[in-house]
Amino acid sequence: MKFSDLRQANITRQKEWPGNDQADIAFRGLEVAGEFGEVAESLKKYLRGQRGIKGSTATLEDVASEMADSIIALDLLADLMGIDLGEAVARKFNATSEKYGLKTRLSDDGRPI
Repeated sequence: MKFSDLRQANITRQKEWPGNDQADIAFRGLEVAGEFGEVAESLKKYLRGQRGIKGSTATLEDVASEMADSIIALDLLADLMGIDLGEAVARKFNATSEKYGLKTRLSDDGRPI
């Protein structure tokens, strides 16, 4: 899947979503923070299960689901702010590679070069 595919699906679905007209940048920012907090919580529960610590547990699929929610929410925020996540990720990935003298780069379409 490409970020552009997610963006188009998010745009289409948000037209159907009741109350979406009230979702401004502040709301989306809080949504992102909450979703990434849920990733942390599911990781804790996953590790609890792996380590045999008493309490509720989560599966790898639970963690993956929370990660997916986080990316979806992040794209919704990026859309409101006019940010192309694919371009932003490629630019940041390449800047980090350059900073540390690493050869791996991403092309504009997200493929390794």
